[in-house]
Amino acid sequence: MTTAAHEQAHNALNTLINRKLVLLNGLDLELQVMGQVAITSNGRTKHADQTYRPKDLPQTRSDLWPTVVILARYSQPRTKLADDTRWWLFEAGGDVKTALNITVHQKKREVTIEKWELIPRGTRQDANKKVAEITQRAVISQKTVNDPIRVTGCPLTLPFEHFFLRPANPGEGDIVLDKSDMETIAILVWNVHSNV
Repeated sequence: MTTAAHEQAHNALNTLINRKLVLLNGLDLELQVMGQVAITSNGRTKHADQTYRPKDLPQTRSDLWPTVVILARYSQPRTKLADDTRWWLFEAGGDVKTALNITVHQKKREVTIEKWELIPRGTRQDANKKVAEITQRAVISQKTVNDPIRVTGCPLTLPFEHFFLRPANPGEGDIVLDKSDMETIAILVWNVHSNV
């Protein structure tokens, strides 16, 4: 279900990412921010809430897949979000480097951001096997409006190469969302989330 809280969650995260890119030599203009692009693969069509890829792709890289996606959840089951995340990472064959999940709790002041990536997990049968795993989780919570905001799992570090498919140059680097950034995201969400 599309709600103000759902929309604010992924838009707030997107805004903070873009603000960080401006500080990295103005890289916001080197990244294609494509929003909710429909991707169809093997008969299934999916929409992420936000999609990113570099303006200049390597010649051998398909332009079908973004490099980073944001998936937001407000009312859908947690298992569906995890399944959708795995679809983006596996179906893209490694072209999607990071999937960011942002979940808004329906009844309490809590926002969770998870960073998912494909992690090598070779076996004897398949030395190249990869699994989709949560590699970082940040939780922003507040018991009541008058209590302090609690943030765990910070800073959230988003690898530069996952967005731009190249190493960082001088003055460039990973996108780092600190405690203040996390609090900003949560406050923006809670301002439109009437149930908490």
